Amino acid sequence: MKKRIVIVGAGYAGVMTARKLANQFNQKSEYEIVLIDEHPFFTYRTSLHEVATKRIEPNAVQFDLRQLFMHQKNVKIVTARVENIDANQHIIHTSIGQVDYNKLIWAGGVEARSDVPGVNEYGFPFWSLDQATSLRVHIEEVIRQGAIELDEDIRQQKLRLVVVGGGYLGVQILGELLDERRILAKANQLRNREIELTLVESKAEILSDLDDARVSHKVENYLRHQGVKVYKKKAVSEIFEDHLVLNDGDKIMTNTVIWAGGTQGRTQMTELDLSQDEERHLQVTPEMRIQDQADIYALGDSVIQPLPAHLKERKGSETLMPKRGEHRYFWPQNVHNAVNQSGKLANNIAVKLLNHGDLSAFKPKSQRIFISVGSRYGVAIFKNRLAVTGFWAREFKHLSNLHFLAQLGSTYQIHQYLKREIFSTPQHMISGQGNVSNVGNTLWSLPLRLATGIFLIITGVAIGGGIGSIFAGVGMALFFGFMTTIAGFMTFLLSLVMLGTSFSISALLLPFVGIALMNGAGRSFGVDYWLVPFIQKNLGIFITGDSQASYNDLEDEKR
Repeated sequence: MKKRIVIVGAGYAGVMTARKLANQFNQKSEYEIVLIDEHPFFTYRTSLHEVATKRIEPNAVQFDLRQLFMHQKNVKIVTARVENIDANQHIIHTSIGQVDYNKLIWAGGVEARSDVPGVNEYGFPFWSLDQATSLRVHIEEVIRQGAIELDEDIRQQKLRLVVVGGGYLGVQILGELLDERRILAKANQLRNREIELTLVESKAEILSDLDDARVSHKVENYLRHQGVKVYKKKAVSEIFEDHLVLNDGDKIMTNTVIWAGGTQGRTQMTELDLSQDEERHLQVTPEMRIQDQADIYALGDSVIQPLPAHLKERKGSETLMPKRGEHRYFWPQNVHNAVNQSGKLANNIAVKLLNHGDLSAFKPKSQRIFISVGSRYGVAIFKNRLAVTGFWAREFKHLSNLHFLAQLGSTYQIHQYLKREIFSTPQHMISGQGNVSNVGNTLWSLPLRLATGIFLIITGVAIGGGIGSIFAGVGMALFFGFMTTIAGFMTFLLSLVMLGTSFSISALLLPFVGIALMNGAGRSFGVDYWLVPFIQKNLGIFITGDSQASYNDLEDEKR
């Protein structure tokens, strides 16, 4: 039996660590990597606020783990809940049995803080996919109820959505709510600003972790200009079903408190005998090893580390953000740090087990921060110096997401992201203001498709020979609507051949016709109406295998 490096948690840090360890230990190695998570999928948490506001569907942030590691057979997937860890025996007790390990990596992540009375009962955090989906359903229903309510006080209470927490998470969901507000208002015969959006922040500024206060002010001004009420230096002391109470005694009447007020280590951490603080954060060494544990490591949002003597406190997001004294610090919770940590930890594990190379300490680099404030505005900060706000910052956010998807090695997810965020998104929810996302009816391409097909068939017969057969074949594909995207591209290429041999109006127009017919014109009265959905359904299964509700690759090995 192979020795095991077990990773608990399939978030950003866990998935990237598994990928990098799989490259360090190939198929012939005596070690295999086991990835344990409660779900059979990786959740793209960076976009959960978009799920919560119905801009994208829940399946857009679910990446099947088996498909993510289809090319790395030494990564075994196990769907289970970790219940306890026996560090002396090197055994993990899970909901489906015991898993032994040689090295254990904890990447279990964090959850929304719940230290305010009433937040668990009446608040709506959205740190998980289930929470984001629940919030999505609640918002739609409460606005519908408010629209038909005759009592004015109850009506305002239902139509008021309150976001608690003016950090990255809170500002991003507020931006999405600004977009969703237009849709909800139209669907319920309301004016946009009848749906009131409110932000409550306990600090003196929103986005207080940013080094440049001018950026925070710009974002705040943008939100206020869009009608958002912003309360600063106001903490929430208690939440009730129909209102929340601020620390100064003031009340805000609402049925919707969206909780973005910070995070803590997962509740599950209280069940584990590992070195942690009162907020369930794991204390690790610079090499990412949990203190007092020889073979257990940790990374991601849930770790803290003693502050090195040479590191002085600095202001801003590049700082390691000391909490409750200078003896320890948190790393900023973002994908950038999770990916960097995964590389360091994979190297250190390889050094320990393969006895070559040197151990390395993780040191956060200057941050690249990308914050979306709806589909039309954003913030981008590069190395804590160059700050960009507005439309172009929103585009940098897209590039950042695509960069991470490329690191995951998922071409399919890159395609899906571009499709839903750029090319197949309703006009009011697209950063390009609808210029590239208008989805036309392919029926109107039918006459052009048929005429072009007949023209190419006639041309092919006239030319004859091998090149004529190609012309005729492409023409028949267009006429019958068979693989018209490819046939449209071939039409474009053939038009270049025609232009190279003789000049005519038809040859001059044909390149543009070929481009126009690449829009899937065969789906109207063509073979593609049946063929393309069949290919889309079965090609992914053929390449990556069918996704499942749970995995247990270790059990499969025994059979």
